Amino acid sequence: MANYTQREWRMGQSAPKARTDLGQTATLGGITLALFAYIVYHFIYPLVAKGLLF
Repeated sequence: MANYTQREWRMGQSAPKARTDLGQTATLGGITLALFAYIVYHFIYPLVAKGLLF
């Protein structure tokens, strides 16, 4: 087995790059939640309200 040293993967990134990554992650999460809410309220909720789903 070869010996090797582990490097921290965030070590080489600057603070603005880390902030950009966090911003992109937050934006993607927000879009995902908005899409999920859209699907629930426009497709699933009407079926539940009419008694067709449950």
